[in-house]
Parts: sequence; structure tokens; C-alpha cells
Amino acid sequence: MQTRLPRVWIITMPEHPEGPIAPVRRALRTCPAGVVGVQLRAPGVDDRQLVAWGRELRAIASARKSMLTVSRRPDVAQIVGADGVHLPEHGLLPSSIREHWPELEVVGASRHDAAGLERAASAGASFAFLSPVFDVPGKNPSLGIRGFEAAIAGVGLPTYALGGIGAAHVEALLAAGAAGIAVRRAIYDRDDPGEALRELLDALDKNTASSE
Repeated sequence: MQTRLPRVWIITMPEHPEGPIAPVRRALRTCPAGVVGVQLRAPGVDDRQLVAWGRELRAIASARKSMLTVSRRPDVAQIVGADGVHLPEHGLLPSSIREHWPELEVVGASRHDAAGLERAASAGASFAFLSPVFDVPGKNPSLGIRGFEAAIAGVGLPTYALGGIGAAHVEALLAAGAAGIAVRRAIYDRDDPGEALRELLDALDKNTASSE
């Protein structure tokens, strides 16, 4: 049976003044159960800290029936009881996770073009993030809505839009075929992460209902 995927993924931002945990806790406090996933991403953090954050996020996510993945580290994902792992484009293949860590049900993949999405799909990824859709400092040139739509066409892999995404973009992204959205700054840059998440979910609800 296929796992039901979230509509929004929140990617952690360890460099936030409050750290990665508190904004996620506030964002998820009143959200509906099962509609938001959290990806623990913390490059350069030592293993003990990564595990400690993973256990905190596991408890927070479980309380809202939210999915949790860990970036790059299937071993840490297993230790903290995460649902799965999220792999960078030049990291392990999803098929390797399926073979060696079969208990990790969900395998995400970060990709930047159609060819990458096709490779992720053929290797057994559960879903992908495609980025950057809009301009993000220090990242590749943005795809735009049309570029996103062209890249995912015919791939058949649930693909989330990532990179500069806000509530105002949801309608166009869903129309382009996005499975949902993935965000960092849209949550962490707001004084009220819960309100920010509600705005995103309201936009998803409105535009999902209008397409049915």
C-alpha cells in the first residue's frame, strides 16, 4: 500500500536564531494531522546533535501524525525512528536505501531538472523536490512555473516545488502539476510560523477544491 504523502514539507533551518526546532513546533501546533512533513536537514552538525534534534522532531511530528525524514543519513533516520530519508542529487541512490534500509519506508530525492527526476523515479524514490522554482540566493538559476511544469511532465513521480515558494504561488504550481510545496524561509522567516503554515495550507485547500 502506498504511503500517503504530505502536502507541505518543512525543511529545517539550523542557523535560525531560535534553532531548528522551536519554529517547527510552533508551526505544527495547530495544523491538521497528517498534512505536513518535516525534513531534518543540518549540514555540518555533529552526529550527537543531529540525533538529539531528530528525536525532538520525531516527538513533535508524531503528535500531529506528521512524516519525518532525515537528510542524507539513513543511519540517523533509523536511530530516531524517522519515516525515511531524503537524498541529495549526488548522494546515495534510492535503490540503495531500499536494499539496505528497507524499514525506511519513504525515500525523497532532491533534483534540479527533468533528467534528474527520471533517474530518481527509476531508482525507486517515493517523491522529489525540484528546485529552485524561484530565485534563491546562492542557488542555480530559477526554473519558473513553466520550467517546473516542463521538467515534471511525463515523469510520474510526485514532485514538490521548492525555492522561494509562498502562498501566492500555490495556485499556479498546482496547475502545473506539483504534488505540493516544500519550504524553509516561508516558515522560519516569519514571526508566527503557525500563521505562515496556515496561509500555505489555506491556499492548498482552496486550489485543490477548485480543481475537483
